[in-house]
Amino acid sequence: MRTRLLAALCLLAPAAALAAKDPRCAGKPAARAARFSDTALKGTSAAERYAAYVQACALDDVVALTQTLVRFKTVSSEAPAAKNPEVAAMGRALEAWAKAHGFGFRTVGDNDVFELSWGEGEPLLGLVFHGDVVPAPAHEWKRAPFKPVVEKGRLYGRGVEDDKGPIASGLVALAMAKDLGLKPQGKVLIIIGNGEESDWNGMKNYADTQPKPTHVISVDSGYPVMAAQSGFVAWTLEAPVGTALATPKEGIVARAVDVSAGEFLTQVPGAATLKLAPVKGQTPETVLAAVKAAIAQESPARKDLKAQVKREGDTVVLTTHGVAVHSSTADEGHNALWDLSAVASRLSLEDNGIAALLRVVAKRFDGDHHGDKLGLKYEDALMGPLLVAPTVLRVKDGSVSLGVNMRRPQGRDAAAFNASLDAAAKRVGEDSGGQVKEGTGRYLGDPHVADTSGPLVKTLMGIYQRQRKAPDAVPGSIRGGTYARLFPRAVDFGPAFPNEPYTGHAPDESIALETLDLSTRMLAEAVHTLAIAPAP
Repeated sequence: MRTRLLAALCLLAPAAALAAKDPRCAGKPAARAARFSDTALKGTSAAERYAAYVQACALDDVVALTQTLVRFKTVSSEAPAAKNPEVAAMGRALEAWAKAHGFGFRTVGDNDVFELSWGEGEPLLGLVFHGDVVPAPAHEWKRAPFKPVVEKGRLYGRGVEDDKGPIASGLVALAMAKDLGLKPQGKVLIIIGNGEESDWNGMKNYADTQPKPTHVISVDSGYPVMAAQSGFVAWTLEAPVGTALATPKEGIVARAVDVSAGEFLTQVPGAATLKLAPVKGQTPETVLAAVKAAIAQESPARKDLKAQVKREGDTVVLTTHGVAVHSSTADEGHNALWDLSAVASRLSLEDNGIAALLRVVAKRFDGDHHGDKLGLKYEDALMGPLLVAPTVLRVKDGSVSLGVNMRRPQGRDAAAFNASLDAAAKRVGEDSGGQVKEGTGRYLGDPHVADTSGPLVKTLMGIYQRQRKAPDAVPGSIRGGTYARLFPRAVDFGPAFPNEPYTGHAPDESIALETLDLSTRMLAEAVHTLAIAPAP
């Protein structure tokens, strides 16, 4: 681990391999900054010199620091922060970076939160991020997820967009301000939680117990300013698989013996697999032929159906392929579970729990992003419609379960929404003859809405409108849930731009270098406006 840390610290310096295009960016930070001083750029304001320095020189530093952070495999679902050696190693690297740049560093909790600080006095501005990432199954990636590379103007690697690229943008923006001798009028904090993708308790405790900055900006969703967040909902359906029938009913071809889809609750599955065994009187060949026929029958109605079937010993395996995306943008992907359930519904299967749950998916979820078929649909003018995505299907300990992730807008209170889930569970039970029921662990999060007329939103909207030349842009809402919801009046500001694909939880996660560059420049302007030269 010591060798790994030393290598990381070398990479935390500006990367020589990423040659700066502007000759003023050559050399060490002190030499670079001197070329953007008030002496070198006479007649320009501190804000203009800072903006010029960041625009000319920040990107290489941001890319290098992002690559360093991505190399730490900080998958919180595999090991929580307190027991995750990769999180601990990343913390040591960040502490060394902070020391090298003259910033304070502390750990809050058992590696729950890393806090870097600049300035004195009460917290004035907090930039909030998360350092943990979701899993990156190697079979889904074309590149090594924890060996980041730049290809054709994009940086690839798990976490480059969610959230390690943004962390690097924030840190580099502060470092460059300090290089120029600028000083904040209060303390500026970089707040990095390490359980956003799994367990929020560490960051929640931080938000509840530590002094709260006047302004809090999370950089974990999109632009222009995301002032509202949908409530996060976790819902589970399950059924006992049941034992095989000694004498199958006439016409039954196969028994579903296993099914699998999705990697985690917050990602739409990019692949789904159903394993079938022939019932008594049938053969693997007849099952294989039946599945091929079902695929052929379903294909005309599904132009994008991608399904393969093969024999594995005495069983037959059906696999469908979709497009994996973050569940908060489920309507931008293609759910492989929909196709699996549709093909399975054309097969004569023994009526066990797996078959019953697949029938439920076909009837109540297939083709419906908004819960209409479940009787859940509603929407809000600012936050849009309810989003519903079945994401994880598994067989374990004799039961089959389906994890469903929803993003609910304001407009229906918790009691009403819970009642609608109760009614949906009842419908599903009736559909399946009582086989499928709601599982344990229902979770219902509340929507979060910030003050869109307050100084924080107005400042950030002004920055976005100027930088993007988008005077008509207005605050928006996200379906995802970020740490912003833990802080009063907090908002999200980047890193994804409108009409650009968000790859945060997807295979081959990437971010455009242009996006990293512009995000860093806008964060720097926010730091200057809100903390270095705040309005009286």
